[in-house]
Amino acid sequence: MLTWLKNRQDQRQKARSLYGSIVTQARSSALYASCGVPDTAEGRFEMIALHLVLVLHRLADAGAPGRQLGQAVTEAFVNDLDDSLREMTVGDLAVPRHVKRAVGALCDRHAAYREALAAPSDAPLAAAIRARLAAGASQNLDAERLCGYIRQAKHSLDLLPGCEVLVGRVAWPQVDKQNMTNGRSHHGGGDHAR
Repeated sequence: MLTWLKNRQDQRQKARSLYGSIVTQARSSALYASCGVPDTAEGRFEMIALHLVLVLHRLADAGAPGRQLGQAVTEAFVNDLDDSLREMTVGDLAVPRHVKRAVGALCDRHAAYREALAAPSDAPLAAAIRARLAAGASQNLDAERLCGYIRQAKHSLDLLPGCEVLVGRVAWPQVDKQNMTNGRSHHGGGDHAR
């Protein structure tokens, strides 16, 4: 019983570490300043969802332990969302409805981004980004530059050894103007899916 509890506690700690890394990277100012992502609640949600999808994709490649950790990371996302909604003084009765809607949106993003990342060109990924950010984005949204960054981030995660990911450590690429060109030029193209 104590071993199970300790393992569950370790899993939650790893998930919180991964989720913290996701949120930190998703809040990188260059994504908003250089790519034109709207710095709104919706824009920040989209960036968190996008980075979360990338991590969940990498964890799925790590087999059953990775999928279990992915579930715990998703739970950390739900808990953070619940806490954030309550801090924004959303009524207690409305919070579960908002969380359910956000989890549905995450599932939608997971399917859309995963399919777009598997495509041989960036066109589907750029279209998926525009579809989700167009409502709040200014004319400055640079979906192509954002695609370059996403491809680079996915490539960085794909190169990580499974043992690193399974202990809650990921390496994100630097978010800056020079690195946010077409991501295929950084790693020779292709999807690098395992």
